[in-house]
This record gives sequence, structure tokens and C-alpha cells, in this order.
Amino acid sequence: MHSAQTEHQPTGWDRVRFFSARHNGALLVGLGLVLALLMVVGGGLLVTHVAGGTTAAPSGDPGEPRDLFADTPAASFAPAEEAVVLPTANATGPFSAAEVRAALESVREALIKGRVDSSMLLGNRVPFLALFGPDAAKQVGPYFRDGGFLSFATRISTPERWDDTRANGRISYRATEEDDIRLLEVTTEFVWAYSFKVDVRAPAGAGVVVIRDKVIWQVPHTGDVQAASQGLWLASADAVSWNLRCDGLRDGWVQEQTWSADRHLDQLPAGDPGTIFDLDAPPPTTTRC
Repeated sequence: MHSAQTEHQPTGWDRVRFFSARHNGALLVGLGLVLALLMVVGGGLLVTHVAGGTTAAPSGDPGEPRDLFADTPAASFAPAEEAVVLPTANATGPFSAAEVRAALESVREALIKGRVDSSMLLGNRVPFLALFGPDAAKQVGPYFRDGGFLSFATRISTPERWDDTRANGRISYRATEEDDIRLLEVTTEFVWAYSFKVDVRAPAGAGVVVIRDKVIWQVPHTGDVQAASQGLWLASADAVSWNLRCDGLRDGWVQEQTWSADRHLDQLPAGDPGTIFDLDAPPPTTTRC
């Protein structure tokens, strides 16, 4: 069942904002979350306001294996893990080249564990949280109690229909400082495309779900924080998505919108994806639901 939809303008991307402050040599973090993962629909976006209802079974037979990314922008994307390419690690501010390299590798691992690895896709957050230090893990963990983590991690509700994941993105870094704590800040911007088996009659793209995110990660200088606060931190995360069902998103489960031959004919259930595939273009901003 689909909930009734009303159009409105968003105040911005959904944000998981982590504010750092110094206290007794430790890095403390306060969390502020505006939960509104945005989903592009027909050139607009769906907000994750979920109404009750029954999830309809996909119509038709998935048929023979095929390239579900064919004739979509994701056709040119690399396999997701290969798409996470790190920039050259150079000494930056107070951070040596080796320290920058280690920070970048930790971010790469977090991207893969959060968006690509089967452990997270099937709902196991433990390997992802293990990448953070004790203090940072305590702050990130609560967002897995609902859909708040969707701006930095993906869980799939229909793994039997999931086929493949591709991605396109870029990574940059800089040295910065907050509250007398020296930080290496790494910004990642990616488009993650997940393909799901659909009716062979469905048009190109009907089985593709897209999440476009921008995440800022921080690694504090070891000389400025206690051991429990060292390592990777999640500073902020924004995301928009396309072709996701509202059903189940309250709990953070991703599922493609159902294509029906009788209802959709040769059209995509989610409509025009707009600029969501293009990292050089602003993300869509109009919302629905």
C-alpha cells in the first residue's frame, strides 16, 4: 500500500551532526539529528515519513539474469569497492604522510563496511562500529535503533532480490582545528547504486536504487585527545535517495519501488531521477510525501 503524498519544501538534507568539544583531554561529542532522508520521486524527493500498511509483493517474474544497470547513468560506474579510490596521502598541517594515509584507509574501510559489505547490507552493524574508537562508537551506535543511519550506511530488506552494487565518488582531506583539537578532516561524496532483480518487462532503471551521500569524517591528533577518543569519528552525514519504498524505512531497511506492468507500463515507479547521479550537479531539493 502506498501512503497519500503531499508536496512541501525541505529545509535541507537530513543531517547527523556531531559537535566536538574538549574536556579533560578527551574528545566529547554531542549529537543533533534531523531525521529526514530524502528520496527522489519523479524529479522530487520522498521524506522518510512512513505510514502503516502492507508491503506488496513484486509483480512478475525476474526472468533471466541481465545487466540491471544497463541504460542508466550507473552503467559507467565501477563495482562499488573499486570505486572507493583514495587520493595521494601527503603531509598536511600537523599530520605526517603516514598519519594521513592511515586516516584515509580507515575512511575507505568505513565506506565499504557501511555501504557495500554484506554484513551491513544484511543488518549487522558490529563490523562497522568496530572501526571507530570507544567514544566515537558510543555516539554512532544509537542511530542504528531507527533509520537515522541511512545517511552513512545501507541495510537491504530483500537480499534475495539484491543483485549488485556500483558506485562513483570522490574523496578529499584537509587539516583543521576545533576547540583546540587538531583534526584531519576527510570529506567523501558518493553515489551508491544498488540493483534488484525485477520483472523482465520493466524499463531500464526500474530495479536500481540510488543513495547519494556526503559524509565528513574526522581523525583527531593523538596528542590532543585521550586514547578512548582517538581514531575515526563521524562528523556529519547528508543523503538523498531515489527509487526507495517508504515501507520499512522507519527501521532503516532499503527496498526498491515495485514496478507493475499494468500500472507503470514503460515508466519508472520513482519517475525521473533528476540530478542524483551527477556529483557535479546540486542534488534534487523538491520533496513529496
